[in-house]
Amino acid sequence: MAQLPRESAGIEDVSLRERDGDALEGRRATFQPVLASAAAARALLREVLDDAGRSAWLEAGELAISEVVTNAILHAHTEIDVLVDVQPDRVFVEVRDHSPVLPVQRDYDDEATTGRGMGLVAAITLECGVHCLGQEGKVTWFAVGEPPELDADALLAAWDLDEEWPDDAPGPTGTVTVVLKSMPATLWLSARQHHDAVLRELVLYVAEHDDREVDLMRTDEARFHISNAVIRAVEEAQAAGTARPALPTGHPSPLPWVPEDLTLEIEVPSDLAPAIAAMQDTLDAGERLARSGALLVRPALPEIVAVRDWACEQVITQLSGGAAVAWAGTAQQRFETDVNDRDQTEAVAWDDTKVRTSNRGVVAADEANRIVAISPPLATLLGWDPAVLVGRRVVTLIPPSLREAHVAGFSRHLSSGEAHILGVPLELPVLRADGSELVCSFLVERDEGMTSRPIYLAWIEPIADPG
Repeated sequence: MAQLPRESAGIEDVSLRERDGDALEGRRATFQPVLASAAAARALLREVLDDAGRSAWLEAGELAISEVVTNAILHAHTEIDVLVDVQPDRVFVEVRDHSPVLPVQRDYDDEATTGRGMGLVAAITLECGVHCLGQEGKVTWFAVGEPPELDADALLAAWDLDEEWPDDAPGPTGTVTVVLKSMPATLWLSARQHHDAVLRELVLYVAEHDDREVDLMRTDEARFHISNAVIRAVEEAQAAGTARPALPTGHPSPLPWVPEDLTLEIEVPSDLAPAIAAMQDTLDAGERLARSGALLVRPALPEIVAVRDWACEQVITQLSGGAAVAWAGTAQQRFETDVNDRDQTEAVAWDDTKVRTSNRGVVAADEANRIVAISPPLATLLGWDPAVLVGRRVVTLIPPSLREAHVAGFSRHLSSGEAHILGVPLELPVLRADGSELVCSFLVERDEGMTSRPIYLAWIEPIADPG
């Protein structure tokens, strides 16, 4: 971990000084853990750099201070002390909060829209780091100045930290054991990536709008307890060497392997229920905004919303003395027909002629995973009337054993742009209308037609004789 470049890790008042013949500015301010504080911290930095004649450093400095202060707002939930110290060749910025939990570089994909803020800070600054103050919190710092010769690997190493309580920090007191039966780990981890993307977008949205339904700090408190418990359980199962289930020939895993159907026992604060309810309200508000186009992130698939609601409701129910109820799985008919019923997403305007008139097996779906067209040969092969199948979700054609993997992979694609299966020949079973399965060759591609939102074409041909 990088160390603080100054003599003390503490935050102190700094006044105008002379160093090496150059006039320098130094100012300190304390902000409350509210979203408006990120803008106030940027204004402080702008004022100091303007006064010192160093406005050329402002662009990188504003990006970095926004990220660090926003992280403190969302995750520390304490007062935030900001020190801006201008030196002849750089400006040092220190952001102190009073939470002992250190930041973490999340393991999301290269295309992800979230989880990369610390990497951004490392990439645009001369140097950066975190100094742990034990029970007193931490100081996150960075320096901005003349563009450096960047060693990205070395800078990113400064953020290679674990998001855990330090050994000398107190854990939660007054806890209750909550059991999450048959937790679908793959699905939850995809849901977690989507949640984080929604929350990052909401930070920007709430900064410009008065949305009383959004409680980002309590949402983060709840997410921290559930997500971290699932991650720890997955890591323990992986370390134990649990056998990985076989996938069909050619089927690419959409995620690093995780064991399914985990039963978790997690310790949560006995007063966590209001924070869990706030998380549900906040993420529901985020979904409504995503469906209206107010956020860049796309709406979640129904299974992603369902697994989140199940986990949240289990925590709330068991904190009030109720019994644990297992996750019911994605092999439910409601997931075949539910396309954001609470706020229906409009269908994409798209010319389906080439699918409806094709003499090959092909099905088209939109980003809501909704079937928008199917060719007559494929509909006949699978035993469906096209008029009945169109409008249902793609999971209608996916065997129950593969649905969670499909939903997780497609959700990850929506959140990050990751596309493991596009253009890759596959052999997978398809579910027919009578419940039987038929092994087929697949080739999935994105339609390059002129549409405002993506359409996906799956070219499907039977390998075995359908009989």
